[in-house]
Amino acid sequence: MEYYRGMLNRFLWYAQRQGWPDDVRFFNEWYIREFLGYLRTEINRWSKEGNGSESSSRRASPRTIHHYYGALRAFFNWTVKEGFLRESPLAKVKVAKSKPRVIQPYSLVQLKKMLQVCDYDCQHNAKLLGNRNKAIILILLDSGLRLSELAGIRLQDVDAERGWIKVLGKGAKERVVRIGKVAQKALWRYLMYRGHDNKQELWLTEEGSALQGSGIQSAIDRIKKRAGINEGGCVHRFRHTFALSFLRADRNPFNLQYLLGHNSLEMVRLYTATLGMEDALKAHEKASPADLLVGNSSHARF
Repeated sequence: MEYYRGMLNRFLWYAQRQGWPDDVRFFNEWYIREFLGYLRTEINRWSKEGNGSESSSRRASPRTIHHYYGALRAFFNWTVKEGFLRESPLAKVKVAKSKPRVIQPYSLVQLKKMLQVCDYDCQHNAKLLGNRNKAIILILLDSGLRLSELAGIRLQDVDAERGWIKVLGKGAKERVVRIGKVAQKALWRYLMYRGHDNKQELWLTEEGSALQGSGIQSAIDRIKKRAGINEGGCVHRFRHTFALSFLRADRNPFNLQYLLGHNSLEMVRLYTATLGMEDALKAHEKASPADLLVGNSSHARF
């Protein structure tokens, strides 16, 4: 909801700037095309008064444009469903899907650096935050949960004996995921310092209020910065890391589909493709024709 709200607020800002009618019944496809064109060509979007959005210094990528298209489509489909419109103004507007990018998981070194930051906090009188953040990182790594799923966990959703956690995924669909013994231990240590037994939310701030998704995102950002990790990805990158690690060990895409909460294998295929790429690159280390030629020229064959 927060993600869609941000995009729709920026769409509203642009509509007001252009003087478009404030009655949705007067909207048509050309307003949508103009807005998408603004995204595609403008290098200084939203300006300073764009609903608090940071000004952009470069053109939107095809991926970003497709995200805005998806948000607008969801909104106008809702207006049709609720009877405000007979037809969505996006009915005749098509945006090509962005080409999938190579998935980059966190490396083992990066993960260890982040956990070292948490351990440092535990050792320097920040036991609640240190143990909480360590539990968050290990659960993200061990389950592949989405940010909203992690933030929505309540105490009664956790089966500590079996390491099972019930989560609410996209479309209000429940599923159960599992965490291993290392993550279970980290969660148990956090609960020792958590307190506030009257609070049902699993993740709390130092003040005892519920930690929202944006708070988790900010916490991970700070940990990465302290660990000297300048690459992007933040929370969702743990999901990629889990998926690739799981496939290496299990090789069953249907199991991964369930654990990630996907309705189809489309996204899982991206992980299998990335895994195949990694296997091919590792195989090349042993089969490099140039290395074989220079290293053992008398036995080189082509």
